[in-house]
Amino acid sequence: MTPRLSIMPAPTTGELTPAPQAGPSHRLLASMWLKDLEDRTAAGQLAPRTAEVYRGHVATWLDWLDATSNHRPTPADVLRYIGQLRTTGRAPASVNSHLSAIRALYAWAETHDAYPAIGRSVRGAAVRKDEPLDCLKPEDVAGLLSHAAGTGIAALRDRALIHVLFATGLRLVSLCGLDCADLDALDRAVTYQGKGDREKGRRAFLPPAAMEALRLYLSGRRAAGEALAGNNPLFAAVGNRAGGERLTVRSVRRIIVGLMEKAGHVQRDDAGCITRPRVFSAHSLRRSAITAAYDAAGLDAAQTLAGHADPKTTRRAYARVQKGRVLRELTAVLDLSQYGRMTL
Repeated sequence: MTPRLSIMPAPTTGELTPAPQAGPSHRLLASMWLKDLEDRTAAGQLAPRTAEVYRGHVATWLDWLDATSNHRPTPADVLRYIGQLRTTGRAPASVNSHLSAIRALYAWAETHDAYPAIGRSVRGAAVRKDEPLDCLKPEDVAGLLSHAAGTGIAALRDRALIHVLFATGLRLVSLCGLDCADLDALDRAVTYQGKGDREKGRRAFLPPAAMEALRLYLSGRRAAGEALAGNNPLFAAVGNRAGGERLTVRSVRRIIVGLMEKAGHVQRDDAGCITRPRVFSAHSLRRSAITAAYDAAGLDAAQTLAGHADPKTTRRAYARVQKGRVLRELTAVLDLSQYGRMTL
């Protein structure tokens, strides 16, 4: 059972949340809270990804408190911190994710009489849901291949990862769940488990280049002594410690972002954080693929590739439609000179 902590009574700031005067170390609070998150995750009450994101965001907040020598943060400090995140170029949704972690930490602390819920009264950044997210262009995605050069297993795997992610638009969890038996080399397809599915039943098809990249990668693994039975992971970790084990979503993120950084797309702030994490991420290759499908064959094709039930999701969150480009192309349609004689 988590022990209860207490703080001294504190005056109010004129808002709903009191300004604390004393209390335990914020790192101590965070460590106790993270232990609670681990217990809730193990009990199936919290998604592992949520706990992972909260852990990272709170670590960044604690570093900021240390850097500013702030041992008694108030709602005003949370607001100042959120404002600084915005100045680094983070998207509103990313800023709100950081704020959610801070709110969760101090809401938990308040229930244990340890610290006021200083994030409760801080409003999040406005998110425009009608604007699609940005992503790499297909030629930029192809450019990542040159940064996975070499004939080693890791390089072969990384090139295959890029090819398959872009060719199929798969979510990372679906990609990492693929087994060798899920690959149909004759039909150039993989059978995968989609979001919300209880078992593998969907199929994604591979162009020749992606199939060849996979063939070279699997041949390299066989040459290294792997048997590659049907239940072996299609994409495996490389190295002495985890070699042959299933590649994790976290590892795929690290690999793809590392290649983007080598290619010069990724920029980091002074703290080492990616300035536009929603654009430069492994998941953004899915967005690049869906956008390319949208541009080439329209919304129906993009929706089919994405596996979305609602086309609004495809248009809003994935298809990167440039409004300026659309309006520029419409000038030809709206030019009156093509509809009859015109006098200037």
